[in-house]
Amino acid sequence: MKRWSILAALLPFLLLSCDKENPVAITDGSVYAELTARYDKTTNRTSGTAYFWDGSKTGRRVIFNGGARLLFVDLPMDYQPTDYSYVKELEGYRSAPSFSFTDINEKTFVNSISLNIVDFPLTQKLDTIDSALPLTVAWSGVPLQNGENVTLRIETASAKQDAAGSTSVTFPAASFVPIAALKGTTVKLSIERFKVLPLSQDLGGGGIFTSQYIAQSKQVYLK
Repeated sequence: MKRWSILAALLPFLLLSCDKENPVAITDGSVYAELTARYDKTTNRTSGTAYFWDGSKTGRRVIFNGGARLLFVDLPMDYQPTDYSYVKELEGYRSAPSFSFTDINEKTFVNSISLNIVDFPLTQKLDTIDSALPLTVAWSGVPLQNGENVTLRIETASAKQDAAGSTSVTFPAASFVPIAALKGTTVKLSIERFKVLPLSQDLGGGGIFTSQYIAQSKQVYLK
């Protein structure tokens, strides 16, 4: 009952954004949300992005209006009319960024997620890659948690590790076949970490929270 009373107070302050000139107020139903927190080590910036739909992902897009507030790491988010999203970008790394939704009755929903680090190990020399052999990278960072995965990319080819407790990812020798034409050149080697979880405090329609840590890429010789 408490959850629905909070939702009833919040929904009149969400507007349909399908029609940008004549938005229609939502007076019932629920809201589905997709939140993303991302850190890019190359730029040393943490960003938050939020999207909202009426009822479910297949529903109409909605936006905040009126007295309701939407914050990322305690800072107001900026509305982007081109895709009906809310964004905020901050300098530096945030290990556990959060989104906060507050309704006109000052009741708040908070969702936080860990941005776990993944990086190339200092102990592993990665200036040359032999395409005839599998490449295993034991990353710098904590083992994988439930719902997480690490993706290792060499240009357009990739390999993924998603087993909880893992500390390394292997790029099989067979995965070099699609990029065989790049042998004898310098290629981009990158590694990223993802986590996707359900919202811990949703707006009645559920949703997902994604975190992404993007390590600084390397230029390596592919032989």
